[in-house]
Amino acid sequence: MREDATAAAVPGPDAPARRPGRRRDGAKDDVILQAARELLTERGYDGMTMDAVAERAGAGKATVYRRWPSKVQLTVDSLLCSKQVTIDELPDTGSLREDLLTIFTMAGRMKNDDLMSGLLTAVRDEPEVRSVFHEQFVAGRVRLVREVLERARLRGETAPGADLDMVAAVAPAMVHYRKVVAHRPMDAEFAERLVDTVILPLATGTPADAAPDPA
Repeated sequence: MREDATAAAVPGPDAPARRPGRRRDGAKDDVILQAARELLTERGYDGMTMDAVAERAGAGKATVYRRWPSKVQLTVDSLLCSKQVTIDELPDTGSLREDLLTIFTMAGRMKNDDLMSGLLTAVRDEPEVRSVFHEQFVAGRVRLVREVLERARLRGETAPGADLDMVAAVAPAMVHYRKVVAHRPMDAEFAERLVDTVILPLATGTPADAAPDPA
């Protein structure tokens, strides 16, 4: 009797497969992450709540919490999927000046500097957020500028012996200061001044007010 009952409990080869649970909706994930980025930009980390994210995304609170049990985890994922300019997307204009200005133009369209301004509290208090912030908004930008400087070096635009690693760190640091500390806009005028009076002289060894070579 016991053997018969055990056999009956084991599904045969023709038994239908067990129905899987509900599949996670990737599109809903994207909507929630976008809502989180918008609120971080508008209200900062302290003002971004899980309830507000759910309302902005048009999702139930349980849906948000099921995917991200904490605000820290949601913030981290929001940063990880933030669009960043890469060297593969950056056209080689043949000019270091134009390449650098293109970086600022493309970065400005992505509004990541506004998002960065809203994260100061989290960067200070949450190690997970701080680590991702550094990679996305600091190391990633320094790496991009360094790759553009390397292009210029191969074209012969940079001065022999120029410390391109140091130069690459200058532009992101100054942009961060202007946006996050001084709370001033990153506009085209500032970008041109930064490139023409700081980055190019450091990289090329040519004073900012030097007259162009007539040749």
